[in-house]
Amino acid sequence: MKIEDHVFKELRDSLAAGKESNLHVLEINVPIDKQLEYFRYADGMRNHCDVDEDIDEHIDIINSPNTNKEDMKFSMVILAISGDVKAFRALEDYNKNCNNSLLKDWAAMSLLQAKIILESELSDNKQIFISTGLGGEGRRIRFFAFFKSSTLEPFSDYQRKLIEKEMSFYINKYDGILEEQKIEDNYFTMLFLLDIIYNVGCLLSQAVEECNQFGDFISNNFIISNVKLLDEKDIAKELEKLDE
Repeated sequence: MKIEDHVFKELRDSLAAGKESNLHVLEINVPIDKQLEYFRYADGMRNHCDVDEDIDEHIDIINSPNTNKEDMKFSMVILAISGDVKAFRALEDYNKNCNNSLLKDWAAMSLLQAKIILESELSDNKQIFISTGLGGEGRRIRFFAFFKSSTLEPFSDYQRKLIEKEMSFYINKYDGILEEQKIEDNYFTMLFLLDIIYNVGCLLSQAVEECNQFGDFISNNFIISNVKLLDEKDIAKELEKLDE
């Protein structure tokens, strides 16, 4: 099993121990490299710029159709790091109506940072930002999972029905949300949301084990990612691999 879940172990342990913290999950899909670009830019501004600027001026800048991309990015970050409620509302309104594909990710990151900074000033709880490439919803992280037939032979009709039933059951059992399930000839994929406190690898291993009581037809070597979806080329490579 390949899994990118280990990065959440310490956080899960902290939550299980009852430590007070506020989780912030980016709800839209923003590539990790774009997230890193934003935070490097914002950190540079916090270290070298005077954030006590005219908030109204920067609100006007982001709402002007004539503002160029770089000025938009600058003003969004100024608003995000200002700790000002009015600035947060302006970023919130901008995100609701953003139709600029070049700035959509930047606007989402700015709004999230503004929320974290505001809440850190209003609460003694630790603020935790969970960064994933696939986004999430509330406390839930979005995962993509890929499974293949153990023999690479096509699934039977009965096996397909069992996959559909058991996978959905286990995700719902742990208060998850199955957003998409695609069962192809000899593999299937799922896109789902799961609370950060649960171990996604253990959950899916249980589901595979339950299905395999009826014939060992699903490979135990499956992939879980919270960074990206596998494309057709990635899937083709995985299907070329034989189980050891």
